Amino acid sequence: MAVEDFAGGNQLKRALIVHGGCDEGFLPQKEMELRTQGVKEAFEIGLEVLKGSDSALDAVEYVIAKLEDDPHFDAGISGSFANMIGEIEMDASIMDSNEEAGAVIRIKNFAHPISVARKVLEEIPHLMLSGKGAELFARLMGFREISPNEQYANTDDREIEKLPEDYREFVRKYSKLLAEQRTFSTVGAVAIDSKGHIVAGTSTGGIAHAFPGRVGDTPIIGAGTFASRSAGASATGLGEGILRVGVTRKLVELVEGGQAVQEACDRVVEICSERGFQCGVIALDAEGNAGLSHNGFFMPTMYSRFD
Repeated sequence: MAVEDFAGGNQLKRALIVHGGCDEGFLPQKEMELRTQGVKEAFEIGLEVLKGSDSALDAVEYVIAKLEDDPHFDAGISGSFANMIGEIEMDASIMDSNEEAGAVIRIKNFAHPISVARKVLEEIPHLMLSGKGAELFARLMGFREISPNEQYANTDDREIEKLPEDYREFVRKYSKLLAEQRTFSTVGAVAIDSKGHIVAGTSTGGIAHAFPGRVGDTPIIGAGTFASRSAGASATGLGEGILRVGVTRKLVELVEGGQAVQEACDRVVEICSERGFQCGVIALDAEGNAGLSHNGFFMPTMYSRFD
């Protein structure tokens, strides 16, 4: 992939912002501390990568891969929530300011969906791969498949019948169960390198007890992830709502229209609040200025800008 130098040969400030999902206040203090520490460790790795390789694409991938390995986040096979039949289905997307993007949907048995998404961006003309196709592509790219015995599924205290006899009654109960979902630990990062390339990425295991095949906002360009020459953004929260609003694309459009990046973040979260669902966003503009906003209780985030 040819990479265009947006800085015109001039060195711009580099920046990195990372989030570890949004919670409404249901997490124990110890879990909040562990998630904060997890974001800090991933952030530090990202800074080292950004300083070393000066590649926003590398930095975002390495940050998110680190968070996918952390069992305290809903991403990767270590911490993703299981769906209603106990399977782990994961989504991830990554996009840069060249308008190149890659995404995987409902991928199973691979540790780092974000890395597979990056390969989609770099190696094939398609933008998204799903299910068995994404898994076949991952094997062809040399990623190691993880057996189910090696996987850990994040679960909560609620139970759900796997094979309900009365389908209508099941759907009623299931819908109520999902409406009670209050913890969203999808992970994401946005980086800008000295050449002016902005990269955004997001990774998730979805919501607990989801119907098999459910797709949220994370792998959808313009919903969970978006980047342009003006800004990049990553979102977390209720995927169905974020999809309807097109949160990250709307955020970037606001920046393109002249709003400061923090104002744009606040505005899209305000829109989500008006519609009654949880959302958190992070963003960087072309100068490396950061924006962060959410309507939850807790959203671990770290940011730095440097020469």
